[in-house]
Amino acid sequence: MMSTAKRVCKSRRYLLQIQLLYSLTGGKRCSPLGIWWRPRRFNSGCSTLTLKNTFKCYELEKGPPMDVELSREDALKMYTQMVEVRRIEVVCNNLYKAKHIRGFCHLYNGQEAVAVGMCAVLQKKDSVITAYRAHAWTYLMGVSAYGLIAELVGVKTGCSRGKGGSMHTYGDNFYGGNGIVGAQVPLGAGIALAHQYKGDGGVCVALYGDGASNQGQVFEAYNMAKLWGLPCIFVCENNHYGMGTSIHRHAALTDFYMRGQYIPGLWVDGNQVLAVRSATQFAIDHAKNCGPIVLEMSTYRYEGHSMSDPGTAYRTRDEVQTIRTKRDPIESFRKQILQLCLADEEELKKIDAKVRKDLQAISKKILKDREVGLDELAADIYSKNLEPNIRGVSGFNLKHKNVADVCFGKARRTPPSEIKDVPIGDAAFAAAQKKASEESKARKAAAAAAKGKDGKDGKDGKDGKPPSDDNDKPKDAEPKEAKAAEPPKAAAPPKEPAPPKSGDKPKS
Repeated sequence: MMSTAKRVCKSRRYLLQIQLLYSLTGGKRCSPLGIWWRPRRFNSGCSTLTLKNTFKCYELEKGPPMDVELSREDALKMYTQMVEVRRIEVVCNNLYKAKHIRGFCHLYNGQEAVAVGMCAVLQKKDSVITAYRAHAWTYLMGVSAYGLIAELVGVKTGCSRGKGGSMHTYGDNFYGGNGIVGAQVPLGAGIALAHQYKGDGGVCVALYGDGASNQGQVFEAYNMAKLWGLPCIFVCENNHYGMGTSIHRHAALTDFYMRGQYIPGLWVDGNQVLAVRSATQFAIDHAKNCGPIVLEMSTYRYEGHSMSDPGTAYRTRDEVQTIRTKRDPIESFRKQILQLCLADEEELKKIDAKVRKDLQAISKKILKDREVGLDELAADIYSKNLEPNIRGVSGFNLKHKNVADVCFGKARRTPPSEIKDVPIGDAAFAAAQKKASEESKARKAAAAAAKGKDGKDGKDGKDGKPPSDDNDKPKDAEPKEAKAAEPPKAAAPPKEPAPPKSGDKPKS
């Protein structure tokens, strides 16, 4: 056996070699022994991950790819967005409990992977419309966290100047936040029709919950979208409870991705952000080339239906905790990032701490803002106001305002040289009729002129046609005079009147 002295000498020599090697390669010195360890290098390229049990297809020849690529940049971006969405909802929860937020407030905790995964592949030309659980979508579609939380608090710095609240937030190509159950689905079909009409290559994502899936207007929207081949993606965010009712109690068919019947469908694990991203890209390509598609995002909400719902009367605390432990979208994505060596634990913790600090500062600043003044009570009643005063309770004593004028100042007057005389309303209809009438008269005049010219070119022919030679006629053709000489056919003799029936009076 090797002696103790030899083992010590060999280990020291090995350590010196490591120290020399890593000092030459620019390593950092760590540990009290003076050993130079090579810093960990992250995978800067794209890593491939195989998804399992994440898709189910209906009326589709093939589904999304199971092997997905993930870069370090995309991983950190999506992770940051998911943490931001979760933290925004935590801040809203605290502000609601402190009575700074009033009214309805529906939180998105637990469903972050759906919004983040879909927005990761949507383009600026695409549109989104959703239901009243809209905080995450509002933020990801371009509204700042400050503008979103300020809107919920009800101050003038909110994205709707504090007038819309939790369910009525809007942004560029983001059409809300809609408070009526299922009403946003036919509106989404209309937005998709606008994309098709304009030919801009965009698609519309119309989201609704499992509780709205039984609405008749949803199926009417399906029908119209399929008839017209609209580029629409219908997305059912199935969090397994319609308010306080489980899907097995309110739906005869719980496979919501099959509800389209004649529209292809796709079931997606909505707690896996990479699966959502892959499925969304597949749905976009399908919508552009083949028409509408129905997606079911199977997810889960940790909070109640709204802040007034504790969420424990219709489900157990153990059920919620089990989902948090096994299927939490943020924790599962964190494990995937670490597994692919795209980041380390310390870097992800720094992201968590920074997001928490930033949103805490935002919430404190928002509480210092004020509500809009009473002068905006009559704002935006008309897009083009024709009356100077608006009727209030005691007469026409309110002044109309445009929010654009309030926020950005009055628009400059258009110079007369740039003004185009374009008719609108009834004048436009009359102008179109006049133009059509003038075009019809012009066509008739041109046809008459062409006919008169042809008549002058003919010499002795009748109706402008040249005389034809008899030799050119076929032998079996008979002259018109012969046909005219034929005697007319004898008329049929008049019918004798029928003998009178018994009891009839004779005619005088």
